[in-house]
Amino acid sequence: MNRHVVIIGGGFGGLEAAFSLKELLPSACTVTLVDRNAFHFFIPSIHEIVSGKTSAESIRIPFAAMLGPTGIRFVQDEMLALDRESREVRCRNTTLQYDYLVLGAGAENNFFGIAGAEEFSYCFRRPDDAEGIRNEVMRLLEDPVEPCHIVLAGGGTEGVETAGELLDLIKKEGREDDLKSGLVSIDLIEGRERLLTTFPAKAQDIAEQYLRDRGVNVLTRHAIVEVRNNAVLLDTGERRHAAVLVWTGGIQPPAMIRTLPLQKDRHGWLLVTDRLHSPDDDRIYGIGDAVSISGAEGPLPLQRLAHHAQDQARVAALNIANQLEGRDLVAYSPKNKPQLISLGREMGIFAQEGRVLSGPWVVVLKKAVERKYLMACLSRPVSSALGARIPGAGFVRRLRMRLFR
Repeated sequence: MNRHVVIIGGGFGGLEAAFSLKELLPSACTVTLVDRNAFHFFIPSIHEIVSGKTSAESIRIPFAAMLGPTGIRFVQDEMLALDRESREVRCRNTTLQYDYLVLGAGAENNFFGIAGAEEFSYCFRRPDDAEGIRNEVMRLLEDPVEPCHIVLAGGGTEGVETAGELLDLIKKEGREDDLKSGLVSIDLIEGRERLLTTFPAKAQDIAEQYLRDRGVNVLTRHAIVEVRNNAVLLDTGERRHAAVLVWTGGIQPPAMIRTLPLQKDRHGWLLVTDRLHSPDDDRIYGIGDAVSISGAEGPLPLQRLAHHAQDQARVAALNIANQLEGRDLVAYSPKNKPQLISLGREMGIFAQEGRVLSGPWVVVLKKAVERKYLMACLSRPVSSALGARIPGAGFVRRLRMRLFR
């Protein structure tokens, strides 16, 4: 009997789940991927759009081009509600019946209820957001007398990497002297004690010192309490000019996830077991940024990173296959992989299990990893389509999935 698997969200996790299911169960299931956008966005390169090193077009891959050759159905729509009893996903323009559901809806900006924050700031979730930031910064930089005051709200990976790209852009436009004089400024504001709080202390030191040495005003232990047109107010009472305010200050579960009739953790993230299905319904799986995973000893302390989403997608796909074949489900176990960040073209940081290295070579390595992923996105549909036509390939696929996990 052919089963229908509906996947919500075409980010790293959703896309990997779709491909993995089609490889594991080429004829036993129909896979439908739903996303409100027509494109898969390669978000790790989004900050380079700000400096002009990367274009928005180059990191937007059409879902139709990737999924069509594999037989995976793509529906451009937005999920609004879930009916568990009838196993229906209700979208804005259609209703889909499912046998299994995979929720990979990602996250959205969290403005923490700060007055004016959403109204006056640029989000930083899509290539179009980064293009808007670049256009406005360029407009200001092209006027030699107009002040260009840029504020980055949040000193995590997004804020730090964007600061590095802005430095490169200012240098490229010949405005370095204005950065020293204050006519051009970059304020990086972080409410906690250090930048890059999920990184080792050495990585935090390298990033902060590098940015400070090149003219970025790093303000840690400072919280934005109000945003006005062209200014932010800090908890110290200080007012900082902000011709461009980029919000890199945190994420929250999407509104759709928060309204689902499924268990959440205390922060509103979708709660799933270490088998990655909801404790309320073993036919509903959750992967990626929107989930909180509960293991045998409590919540897994996971950063919301692309490689975790992809690993979770593979395990979820394998468990759906196992359910259909009457096999035991397997537990998800996080893999500790290197984290690579770039602070412009001249500095990158490599961190893994307390080991920290830095230098321009990390930027080169990061770009190589990104190129490998993008090439896989473009070539995998062809290999998947060919593999589905090879007799006996199902056993090889399943074995590979088990070994890879």
